[in-house]
Amino acid sequence: RLVAERHHFMSHGVGRSGDLLEAQPKAVGSTIVGRLACALARDAAVRGSGLTCVDKGLAVVLPVCTGMACSLVLRSLANALPPLEGATGPDVVLWSRIDQKSCLKSVYAAGMECAVVPTVRGELPSPSSDAPSGRRRRRTYASDEVRTDLPALRRLLLDYVGRRRVVAVISTTSCFAPRIPDDVDEIARICEEFAVGHVVNHAYGLQCQLATKLVNRAAAVGKVDAIVCSTDKNFLTPVGGSVVLCPDAEFAAGVGRTYPGRASGSPAMDLTMTLLSMGLEGYKGLLAKREKMRESFRKKLNDVAASHGERVLDCPNNTISFGITLGGVEGRILASLNMSSLEIDQRREASSVDRTKEVGLKVSRIGSMLFTRNVSGARVVPQGLDKIICGHNFRGFGSSNENYPTAYMTAACAIGMEETEIDTFVKRLDKVLKDFDKGL
Repeated sequence: RLVAERHHFMSHGVGRSGDLLEAQPKAVGSTIVGRLACALARDAAVRGSGLTCVDKGLAVVLPVCTGMACSLVLRSLANALPPLEGATGPDVVLWSRIDQKSCLKSVYAAGMECAVVPTVRGELPSPSSDAPSGRRRRRTYASDEVRTDLPALRRLLLDYVGRRRVVAVISTTSCFAPRIPDDVDEIARICEEFAVGHVVNHAYGLQCQLATKLVNRAAAVGKVDAIVCSTDKNFLTPVGGSVVLCPDAEFAAGVGRTYPGRASGSPAMDLTMTLLSMGLEGYKGLLAKREKMRESFRKKLNDVAASHGERVLDCPNNTISFGITLGGVEGRILASLNMSSLEIDQRREASSVDRTKEVGLKVSRIGSMLFTRNVSGARVVPQGLDKIICGHNFRGFGSSNENYPTAYMTAACAIGMEETEIDTFVKRLDKVLKDFDKGL
């Protein structure tokens, strides 16, 4: 009985065995809820978040998180491609490096191989000779920011196109500082030039005006096949659902046909109830509130950082995730580790990798100390962390860059946050940093 009530007596799910969007005659109520969820999601994206590029398109609400949604989109793109005679290997997806595992794993879950596009750090250099003549990038970058190496993306495409079937490029607008949203408009132009698919990882981007404007511009000047968004991160529902928004309604319908079997109706039900309860104006109010609070969030975070000899990372192109350096913390850890001449000599003999790992483990304790004080979502990224995922070795994992110059931690100013929560967070962060120093 409890389970039946939890699901509002709708146990059949959505879709039919061959199509997630197909009506199910035996379950009219579930079918209506599923279709209403798709319509409400598109309306919230278009009229609420301003993602006008899908105004004539279609939204598909999937009962999986964004990683698996990306897999379905990639499989749909691959199904529409003709075979390539003489291909020297499996289908390839070019992925703009962002140190979150789900998107990378989605490529291999779709049965494809991933080519990782590296990142660069620092201010905007002169326009690359690899870029088409007369085209200059319009964005400017701060010295702390990490972004995709667009010339490297072009070189990888030149290398793969013709000898391997390139299914798509996955760009991102949702990332932890110091990583910033990609130049998705430039990537859209490149994808159109090379006639390859373009999937935008917009996981929590609907709550960000800057990211949404980038996607709109990308769809206007180049190729955008699908925009993958999370239901929980954008609409405050329980984890377990995603929305695929497509400018081309037929491609979106193809994603629905790619899903194997019927699907749980819970994510569609959760999203429908949430959007109907808050209404369009309620949703827009939450977005406006977040935009208003982000400057206050940055200032209060900077005040705490400065009191401990640190600073907020200068990443103006990322307006959701904020980082503060932990370089001073690293220095104090090193000082605490070298308390005697004997220890200094021993550490000089030890490998730099071991020293980096030892310091990194101690820096990471800040994250666990925050968590035990009921602060969730903060990420501590030490220097020199290496991680192997799906056969790829990522140096400097966590920062999306091989040689980021400092350890740091991040926190997000996300939709649904209250001003009182910001105040509680900065107070607890201040106390954690003080307690950490006392323990050295």
